Amino acid sequence: MAGPTPRSVRTSDLKSRFVHVAQTSIYQVKIQPPPKVTSFLNGGDRSFNYSSDGEDIELRCSSVSLPGTNFFTQEQKNDYSGVTEKMPYRRTYSDLSFTFFVDRKYDVFEMFDGWIDYIAGYTQNQSEMGNRYLSYRVNYPNDYRSDAVYVTKFEKDVGSENNSSKNDQIAVEYNLIGAYPISINATQIGYERSEVLKYTVNMNYLRYVRRRFKV
Repeated sequence: MAGPTPRSVRTSDLKSRFVHVAQTSIYQVKIQPPPKVTSFLNGGDRSFNYSSDGEDIELRCSSVSLPGTNFFTQEQKNDYSGVTEKMPYRRTYSDLSFTFFVDRKYDVFEMFDGWIDYIAGYTQNQSEMGNRYLSYRVNYPNDYRSDAVYVTKFEKDVGSENNSSKNDQIAVEYNLIGAYPISINATQIGYERSEVLKYTVNMNYLRYVRRRFKV
């Protein structure tokens, strides 16, 4: 079967098609822990309140990836002579990394370290965790997984009062289902040139639901 026939495209047409490309720096995240985790964070000597401090943490998300996915495959050989096929049998989703600027209250440390402490079944009182013989029992997944984790990609003119066609603007939302922090990266500090402290947490999830909508 023949491929498409090449055709010329005018420069003016190219400009009109490329002038409205999406930008990487305009997005929003929402990471709301489940009720039992928020209660744990707000109890004992932790005293982190997601309702009052969570939005500040989310706004300081300096980088995140849009979720990716792939198939596990099984090789099938010689159904056709000399041909090796890869047959998918399971879909999987890669962990998602969120990097945050750290404020001087270190709230982002408290939120995600506390979430992981809850998963591990530790006590609400951090002062008790210095006991080297402290044991733990991991909590039930339904108690620490959240369905309220979102990454929304939009453009800077969305919702602008000066944009007459704002109702035609499109946003893309990824909702992570069953999400929880699976690891926290080590954070390097030192006496070299001072920079803004960053904190990276990696979240696992069951799957994502993608939604494209007008705003």
